[in-house]
Amino acid sequence: MQTETSTNKTDNAQAAAENMAHHAGSAAQRVGEAAKSASKHVGAVAGEELANLKADLDDLIARIPTLSDVDLEDAKEKLLAKIAATKESARSIADNAREQFDHGVECSKEYVKERPLQSVGYAAAVGFLVGLLSGRR
Repeated sequence: MQTETSTNKTDNAQAAAENMAHHAGSAAQRVGEAAKSASKHVGAVAGEELANLKADLDDLIARIPTLSDVDLEDAKEKLLAKIAATKESARSIADNAREQFDHGVECSKEYVKERPLQSVGYAAAVGFLVGLLSGRR
């Protein structure tokens, strides 16, 4: 009878650890997917801005021989304005990414404060899984 109870407790603990590991894995996967999606968006926007800037530079270089001093100065001002706009856009994207990261950190902190034992269990389960996976290689 006592052996059955001990076996049941072991099975229950193992099932709980597997459940925690599954939840931790799912959460890590969702965070990774969100980060990947955000980085793709940032890369696409940055690539588009740089492509536009390159096209404008190519156009300006092709037209330089035909431009008067006034036109050349005007083109220079427009180019500097576009460079400033591109810098501001990159800064805005970086700030947004930083805010999203900070929000994720805050959510994680709140989760740990609200469920400290469960958080320790998740961390232990993830550590155990990482240990198993790295030991196999």
